[in-house]
Amino acid sequence: MNTKEFVQAIIEVIRDATISDTLENLKEPPGRNPHKDDIKLSQWYSNLSNEDAENIAKIITITVDTSIFGVFAVLDGVRAIEDHGEGKLELAYKDTQGRTLINDPNCEYLHDIYNDLIH
Repeated sequence: MNTKEFVQAIIEVIRDATISDTLENLKEPPGRNPHKDDIKLSQWYSNLSNEDAENIAKIITITVDTSIFGVFAVLDGVRAIEDHGEGKLELAYKDTQGRTLINDPNCEYLHDIYNDLIH
């Protein structure tokens, strides 16, 4: 798995699933006994106009994209997660073919690849 394949997998497995799951949960809260807050949100959501529901979907998408972008920026080392900044994160994919550094600082940033793929 290379860097671009990793980012594409995150888009499919995390981003797209989170967006669709969140919208489905708004339409119909999951579980046999959904939490009362989930039921209340679902009732509110079901009373929205189509345009308002589409705007909610856009807001959810923006929120998910901003979150994933932020995580990638941290993995890329361009957004600090500690004050002294002496450490660095390394994300590697290891299989029978070997080990690939996914967030190689000498390659294109994960957050840039992500932006290119979602826009």
